[in-house]
Amino acid sequence: MREILFRSKRLDNREWIIGHLLKYEDGAARIVPNNTDIFCFEKDESIIQTIAHRVDPKTVGQYTGFVDKNGKKIFEGDILSVCNSKAFLFVVEWNGNQYVLKCTSNGVSDNILNVIESPEDVEVVGNIYDNTNPLKGGVNDG
Repeated sequence: MREILFRSKRLDNREWIIGHLLKYEDGAARIVPNNTDIFCFEKDESIIQTIAHRVDPKTVGQYTGFVDKNGKKIFEGDILSVCNSKAFLFVVEWNGNQYVLKCTSNGVSDNILNVIESPEDVEVVGNIYDNTNPLKGGVNDG
């Protein structure tokens, strides 16, 4: 069974956090770090505020269940290099049924491929939130 985790940027310090997602009806979101042993089932807001960090809902991405060649977990929104190619970069997206790699390089924007069969060929080189335009300039690590 795949580990269910989410990643998002914290609102207080803009750092990435990985853990369990809490979504609210008003669109707000919080993440409880995955190393936190405490989880409350009651709606005790004081406990939730202590253990769950407010995050930017636009940066929330779910863990795909895959890792790259370095053992780094791959999340929605990650930018991947396949077979060490900087000429073709792929963004991890959810298409409603599965995770797919969408080509974003060399003017190709609609080439959808099934996600990762061999982690040895894949490397996370950044993400769409820290590098908003992977087609121009370098890719930031995220």
